[in-house]
Amino acid sequence: MQRRFKCNANGGAFGRTLIFLTMCLATSVASAQVVELPDISLADESTIAEQPIPKLGTVQEFVGPVATLHCSRWEVVAINQNGYLVSQCEQFKMFLKVDQSLNLHKVTAGKDDALIFEPGYPTIEFPLRVGKRWRKQYQAYSAIEGLRWEGDVKCEVADYGNVEVAAGKFKAFRIECHDNWKVGQAASSINTTHWYAPAAQGIVKTLSYEDPRWNAELKSYSH
Repeated sequence: MQRRFKCNANGGAFGRTLIFLTMCLATSVASAQVVELPDISLADESTIAEQPIPKLGTVQEFVGPVATLHCSRWEVVAINQNGYLVSQCEQFKMFLKVDQSLNLHKVTAGKDDALIFEPGYPTIEFPLRVGKRWRKQYQAYSAIEGLRWEGDVKCEVADYGNVEVAAGKFKAFRIECHDNWKVGQAASSINTTHWYAPAAQGIVKTLSYEDPRWNAELKSYSH
């Protein structure tokens, strides 16, 4: 038979009050329902991603355009060529600055420049950790559109968690970026989310809310 205690500590000596309070606490704990807490890993919150060291021959294949280019299979052909990591897809070559967190500097088509960001487009700033923020300016040129513009980018690492893409499921840093750009006297902005996965040593998904030409996700990769 279950005993019930009326939790009333009115009057009586200090020792009797203490016993009553102890019995009430024990009864409350015993009858409390089990509450499932959110699955939060302290290790995830403290995870830091350093700049990766790519290997020659590393291949990444994407679904969707890469830097607006409709070329999906990119292979690392140079690790440090005059300060650049160079990745190639058909006639295109992508130059990423080694000393600037492997951010994009330019894309060439044959011998011609197709896209230039000076000093680079600040998508990432290593080491990555949740809460990190950065702000950088750039100037850009697109031969495809015959357009020059300048931008002011603010980014923040908003989260570290699971993301699922064509290549599978990854633990990734979610980076939110807001780019205020200007062409002559005209100005606007663009918001983009990037997911950087340490296991894939690169961005596995990009989602641009105003310009889908930048949207892409990783389909396969090899180191």
